[in-house]
Amino acid sequence: MNQNPLTLYQRLLQRTLMKVRPASLTDRLKRLLGVRRLPVETDQGRFHVDPVSLFGMELTGAGSFEPEMRATLEKFLGPGKTFVDLGANEGYFTVIGARCCAPGGRVVAVEPQTRLLPVIEENLRLNGSANVRLVNAAITDQRGTGRIHLTASTNSGGSSMHNACRYELPTQAVELLTLADLLDREGLDQVDMMKVDIEGHEYEAMLGSVEVFRTHRVRSMAMEFHPEMMAARGKSCDDIQVMLADCGYEITKPFGHWVWTAPDA
Repeated sequence: MNQNPLTLYQRLLQRTLMKVRPASLTDRLKRLLGVRRLPVETDQGRFHVDPVSLFGMELTGAGSFEPEMRATLEKFLGPGKTFVDLGANEGYFTVIGARCCAPGGRVVAVEPQTRLLPVIEENLRLNGSANVRLVNAAITDQRGTGRIHLTASTNSGGSSMHNACRYELPTQAVELLTLADLLDREGLDQVDMMKVDIEGHEYEAMLGSVEVFRTHRVRSMAMEFHPEMMAARGKSCDDIQVMLADCGYEITKPFGHWVWTAPDA
């Protein structure tokens, strides 16, 4: 369902601007042309989206985004459960997870990009997602302060702790936490489902807190791998998979996404 289809002009503008390169030029054109976020009604909720973005194109067109991940969350979450969204971006899956965990459940959404915090907050407000705690940090293998490289607004989900582009990107300072730090700080003794989509930094996030997985503190995890980004830094997805297997996790692919589950989950 999509109750807010774009006008013909808006659709033409959307498609034209999404083809402009470099993407940083698109950002400038959007400002000049007065492109603004708009509310979009979907079966998953109401979202305040930038129509000239990959995420916005999906929601204003198909009315949904990555339905396989939505199905995964709906399978592993339920009332009273706990969900951690690592790499919340604009909060789409945060909202879905919050709905699945209500009533009585908890959601922690982690997003390092300060520019997206007001967007997430608005999407939580639009959907009455009162059971969500928003954390502005990057999950890695150390504590402290780092910098995240910010991609253009057409694909804010591509922002990463490591610049995979051939050109310089603007950066932003961000607090660094280990996964164990995050769970301790939020008082989460157990996480029923964790979604991980952090643009190649999953290597440091997972291997920096092996004890979390050794004790099966995370019961189920859906993780998006970025092998090329890891390989560019001499890292391998295989190391993560070996660690999780050594910790007793089993791997399945119920809806197209890899999901790791603890043996007693």
